[in-house]
Amino acid sequence: MSHNYELVFRLFMEKLSGNLSPEDEEFVEKQLAEDALFRETWEELEIESKALHTDAFIEKINVQEDLLELKQKLKPQEQPRHRLLFYKRILAAAAVLLLMVSGAYFFFIKKSILVNKDEIAATVNSNKQSVNLLLSNGKTLQLSNDSTTKIIQLDNSVLNSGNGSLQYNSYDTTQNTLQVPAGETYKILLSDGTEVWLNSLTSLRFPFRFNGHNREVHIEGEAYFKVKKDATHPFVVHTSLTQVQVLGTSFNVNTYQPQNVKTSLVEGKVVTKSNDGKTMDLMPGYAAEYQTSKGFTADVFEADDVLSWMNGVYYFHNLSIPDLAKIAGRFYGVEIEMDNNNFAGRSVTGVLHKNKIADFLTDLETTAHVKYHYAGNVLYLQ
Repeated sequence: MSHNYELVFRLFMEKLSGNLSPEDEEFVEKQLAEDALFRETWEELEIESKALHTDAFIEKINVQEDLLELKQKLKPQEQPRHRLLFYKRILAAAAVLLLMVSGAYFFFIKKSILVNKDEIAATVNSNKQSVNLLLSNGKTLQLSNDSTTKIIQLDNSVLNSGNGSLQYNSYDTTQNTLQVPAGETYKILLSDGTEVWLNSLTSLRFPFRFNGHNREVHIEGEAYFKVKKDATHPFVVHTSLTQVQVLGTSFNVNTYQPQNVKTSLVEGKVVTKSNDGKTMDLMPGYAAEYQTSKGFTADVFEADDVLSWMNGVYYFHNLSIPDLAKIAGRFYGVEIEMDNNNFAGRSVTGVLHKNKIADFLTDLETTAHVKYHYAGNVLYLQ
């Protein structure tokens, strides 16, 4: 039998404040032993309570002293045991109220638990963040990622956003940053005609109009570039570890993994160079991977696997469940928590589809026997 969050929370607070009745104590022990959802909710509250030092806060509330004051206000004939127990519960509720006033309650308030995959999917999709453009003057613009067309007039620029893309006319050469949140993708057409597709949790720093010998941009995350050819102005993509120089070509850059950058060339030719001076020339169909511990290595790559994200698909092969959870969190735009030790040595193969987190949960449950629930904007896997 499952119970709502409010009931478990009330019993937990009464237990924490020392005011849980013997009957409820027996009920809690029974549910902890027999009800997995009740037990998991209780354990989550214990973890959150320790993080907030809730027990220390409640210890400062002198329940016995307050109870004595209440007893003195009552007439003798109005002090049976159940009446005192009732007032103990009032004091426990008062302790919760004080937690709310203190600001610690923010962690618990309105935290409902969802176990239905369709309800989880609807909630996750409704909580996605917007694509933002950070201008050089410090202002932030929210850009449309649906079919709505939005025209934005700036001092020296006119921006046109809609259908998940941005185009513009501008004479401004200062730097701007396009930020794509988890769960979204976006496309931008640069002033030279270069097309850039940005994957989830990716940022692109660029000028509205290029000025100088090189056309230079900076990327964090993952992006696909279709560079407009200009022999007199090389196009340079900077990452935290490398730079890729091209004249006119198509390639994918991935910096998701720490201390690792992978450049996959679709057509044309590129030269990728590390910050410590190492270089590698790439031919179409090959990917250059740079690791700070090993330097450059090159290998062939499957275009369907590397570029499928542009079509809202992600293929994975023999991937550990903890690694899949990281990717799925970024892909669907939801924080995922799990005990990695419970999934050690377990791997899966399959496909993720954009905005179909319900199918992802079904596949996890069917193929890997993974249970799940959603609470406090977090998806828990067990």
